[in-house]
Amino acid sequence: MADQKKALQITHIELKNFRCFDSFTLDIKEPVVLFEGINGIGKTTLLEALHYVCYLRSFRTHTPRELIRFGQDAFFVKVDVQNIVHGQPFQHEIQVGFSHGKRVVKVDGRSISSYKELMQHIRVISLTEDDLALIKEGPHYRRAFLDHAVLLTNPDYALLIKEFRQVVDNRNALLQQRSLHGSLYEVLTEQLWQKSILIQQARTMALASLADSVQLVIERYFDDGVRLTFSYHPKKGPYSSFDSFLNDNQGLKQEEARYGRSLFGAHLDDFVIHFQDKHSRAFASRGQQKLTVLLLKIAQVVSLSEFESGAVFLLDDFMTDFDMDRSRRLIQGLMDLNAQLVLTSPIQGGELFRELAGRGAQVQSLT
Repeated sequence: MADQKKALQITHIELKNFRCFDSFTLDIKEPVVLFEGINGIGKTTLLEALHYVCYLRSFRTHTPRELIRFGQDAFFVKVDVQNIVHGQPFQHEIQVGFSHGKRVVKVDGRSISSYKELMQHIRVISLTEDDLALIKEGPHYRRAFLDHAVLLTNPDYALLIKEFRQVVDNRNALLQQRSLHGSLYEVLTEQLWQKSILIQQARTMALASLADSVQLVIERYFDDGVRLTFSYHPKKGPYSSFDSFLNDNQGLKQEEARYGRSLFGAHLDDFVIHFQDKHSRAFASRGQQKLTVLLLKIAQVVSLSEFESGAVFLLDDFMTDFDMDRSRRLIQGLMDLNAQLVLTSPIQGGELFRELAGRGAQVQSLT
């Protein structure tokens, strides 16, 4: 598969005392890798380690201590990556260790402290069963998805989110005091509106970009009338100015004082996903829901490819609900991405194995 080499590729992974692994080392030689093995053998853990190296957090837990192998007091993950930026090849070694409650992150032996610095060297999109929450669960998951989509191409967005949350916290603390005399309420209300507008604009643009990418994938790889549409819904508004917002919500102060919390803002927004013109949460089948989430993640990879030099796409047992015809189309679409693919499957030697092996993928059986 040398002709399908991607701009960004992980070429080596090493784990020590990470989850179920006391020690694991693998050289990755192909742009497509399939980990096979029975459930509980560690396939998801390998993807989790690659995700952690990028985001310094797991997609299964927010507690680093839970990643340490039982009976040990530290874990270590190392990956080697190669990248092509503006036509120039680069190689980097990324190390992440956690011991005695402290995390140490190094790139090429140099300590770094921020996720933003890591993004210069590795960019990962992960897809697991839990991502079905995008459709099946509440607005929090969809807001987080959009914020992550913005963050991938604009790391400075994290500062806006941090400032926004501080305003929400300060405003809620004031509202819980039930004493709204003076100008502080008005000042915090305007700050919340202003920062909400900036977040809503960024999310709306990201959603429109993702929708365009999803449509292109559908048009290229599907001929069976798949239709996906997305619409962003702010809790209140939209409004063209802060004055128009105040004029239309003159009872807001009394209502918020009654409830003791902010009743508007980007932290209350949502977006709706329609599959075949029907609300996906209520009407889409499991297979249609999985297809929707997969297409959204593919769109994220496409956005990264346009903005930077590609990504690593991790898919944890996410192809088993598709028939073989649709699987072949999806596999072709995935392989056409500027992304290294790392997949898992609990079925050894099955149709997914034969399809990927026939295309030159590196197949690694875990026992």
